[in-house]
Amino acid sequence: MEWTLEDVEETSRLHPESFFIPARQERETQGTGRMVRLHFMLTQPAEGQPRAERMWVEITGRDPVTGRYTGLLTNTPGVIQSLQLGDPVEFEPRHIAQTILREGDPAWVEAGEKAGMVTRQCLTPGNGVRWMYREAPTREEDSGWRLFTGEEDNAYLSDPKNTAIMNVYDLIDRDPSLLEPFKGAVGTAFERSGPGAAWVEVKNWR
Repeated sequence: MEWTLEDVEETSRLHPESFFIPARQERETQGTGRMVRLHFMLTQPAEGQPRAERMWVEITGRDPVTGRYTGLLTNTPGVIQSLQLGDPVEFEPRHIAQTILREGDPAWVEAGEKAGMVTRQCLTPGNGVRWMYREAPTREEDSGWRLFTGEEDNAYLSDPKNTAIMNVYDLIDRDPSLLEPFKGAVGTAFERSGPGAAWVEVKNWR
């Protein structure tokens, strides 16, 4: 399976309201040992395969002249067979889609690297998350977050095809206003009247 690295700077320019990447200075000043996420784009994905695999690379060095980074792949690819865990990867700042945030950073979220369930209505252009709650997770990789527009009925929710499992930081990439609600503890819930409205914590929502 052939692949190329996504130029996330270009993607961000084309979709400024929905595709967010770290600031240029942050992408150009990553040091050895830091973790960065790259998007490995499949050149000819088969039917049913993802468009890309989003994987983390640990930086091992940087050329001071060209600015190019070297690193080691820290994920096991699910689709791309030409890559293996630990393989070397060369990339540039324009390929860095995300950096690992440290606790204490205003953008850090305790469950940021875990997954949440979101309905596909929320991902439809013009829609957005308007109701979200966090329940006790049942798996290590689960954040417990569940996100809805608030208009889904039981018939819609009973069809597994109408929900997606997404990384919490990926959801924040799509909608930065989710950052503060995502800092909520298990048992919290938030709602808002529309995509641009302020979030309000809901008490005794159960």
